[in-house]
Amino acid sequence: MPPKTSNPLRLNQDDVARLPHRYLILVVMLYIAAGLTWRDLWRQEAASFGIMLSMAQGGVSDWIYPNVAGLYSVTLGPLPYWIGAIFIQLFNSIMSPFNAVQLGIACQDALSIYLLWLAVYRLGKRHELQPQRLAFGGEPLPNEYGRMLADSAVLLLIATYGVAAHTHDTSEGATILLVCMMWLCGAVGSLERPLKSRWLWAVGFAGMGLTLPFSLFIFFILATLCALFFTHWRENSLNVAPVVIFIGMVAPAVWLFNIAQNAEFFTAWLGSQHFAPLSSVNAAFFGRNILVFTWPIAPLGLWCLWQWRSRWSNPMMILGILLLIAPLCHTFITGQRFDASMLMFIPGFLLLAPFGLATLNRGRANIIDWFSLLTFSALSLLIWLFWVAAWTGFPAQLARNVYKLAPDFKPEFKWWPFMIAVAVTVGWLLVLRWRARFQPRALWKSVAFSSSGLVMVWVLLATLAMPWLNHTRSYEAAGQALNRSIPPETTCVRAIDLPASARGAMYYYAHVPFVPERAAFKNVNCPYVLTQERTLKLNTRINGKPTVEWQGQTWQVIWTGERVSERSNALMLLRQ
Repeated sequence: MPPKTSNPLRLNQDDVARLPHRYLILVVMLYIAAGLTWRDLWRQEAASFGIMLSMAQGGVSDWIYPNVAGLYSVTLGPLPYWIGAIFIQLFNSIMSPFNAVQLGIACQDALSIYLLWLAVYRLGKRHELQPQRLAFGGEPLPNEYGRMLADSAVLLLIATYGVAAHTHDTSEGATILLVCMMWLCGAVGSLERPLKSRWLWAVGFAGMGLTLPFSLFIFFILATLCALFFTHWRENSLNVAPVVIFIGMVAPAVWLFNIAQNAEFFTAWLGSQHFAPLSSVNAAFFGRNILVFTWPIAPLGLWCLWQWRSRWSNPMMILGILLLIAPLCHTFITGQRFDASMLMFIPGFLLLAPFGLATLNRGRANIIDWFSLLTFSALSLLIWLFWVAAWTGFPAQLARNVYKLAPDFKPEFKWWPFMIAVAVTVGWLLVLRWRARFQPRALWKSVAFSSSGLVMVWVLLATLAMPWLNHTRSYEAAGQALNRSIPPETTCVRAIDLPASARGAMYYYAHVPFVPERAAFKNVNCPYVLTQERTLKLNTRINGKPTVEWQGQTWQVIWTGERVSERSNALMLLRQ
């Protein structure tokens, strides 16, 4: 096929030089492992983990109606919690439930990365996305070009803060990314292998229905139907559409039919599917955070849309646009601003960004290089300075900040984390030397720089800063103290105004026998209450008082405890 004048790609063999896959695999392994090691359960993941643990230790109803130790959770579907609960049951004999769920997160991250690589590679080999033919030859072969794009896509995923921040904890982020990558890879594969890839597309579509808020899934239903019947896929729609639509719609429908049998859960679920215009406050939230959340893939994705605007009907553009329009419509119509909303923009940008990178000239690509050099070098230096300050007290201001936020923190030196931190820092210096000495022309050089920098910072946080971070964020100490304070004969504890995160953490660490938050249990006479200090609305703090007056009654204070970062709002166990 002769090249079209509107083709924005003009590349040669040097631009698609092979990225050593040993380097790519090493970076991926460090990226996945760094966020899942040497730490306990943290607040932002405690509620999700509590649901998984409740399923693994509960009955069939816990699997159908996700709950945190008896408190219904209706924001998202059950699939992320099913996966976590399955890993807990599979590895219960050899590791703790929390470590088992972390293993599940690592597996989901690895599978998402592979599916992204495969989807971009297959798209990059298609004839309508090939670079221009050069007058004297030398343009890259389709396989070489597709491999360069796929490698760049993986590096871009690793370099994106929003992906790193929300796919390394035991929450729903890793599953959200996985089902989107399954949907994308299945859709791309169905262009050439419709009979095989339609199953992956169908499973990814069903996974969306069992993971995303239903109000968001509606827009992905429309996006899937548009792709099947109005674009390149309509040529095989008789073979592909029935499987994708049937499996993708029936699996969520079965779960919805089951939850409809529980009026209390179903009412709460309907209430979470609200529709409201996007408020100015939420719009400002997105404006402040979306660029940071999606850097550097958002600028590259938008650049791709501009550069390929005259060829918008190719499969890459169609899938990228559909993956962006669905969460955008959901944001405007529902007015919600939770993290999953911004995370849903990641798959579309991840697909478009490698093709946008391929059209960048050297000057624009160098902007990414310099930004990565300055940003990640400064962050690594700051982490090392804080670590030195914690041990030596110098610089004094940094040392004061370290112990101001964690007064009881005692640094512990461990050789393995220290050696790993030194190794990745030296590796970053070698990457800088390689970039300055060889001046590579390959298009992946800029994103290799960004991904290496983010992995280095990620590993430094997981080694040097992790003891301090874990001390300030972990629920383990408070949970173990509560476990020692609960009388052995206690059969029930009622939670009042207790966040789902604290409920999940205390259920795991203290094995608190919470009273289920159901209408049928409202009249249960339970003498113990676990609540927060703010709930009591006292004029002064407890400060070791044996009793408190609350709701016209006198309560004995059995235990008070707190996370370091929540010193002003302690958890309290009271007995009537």
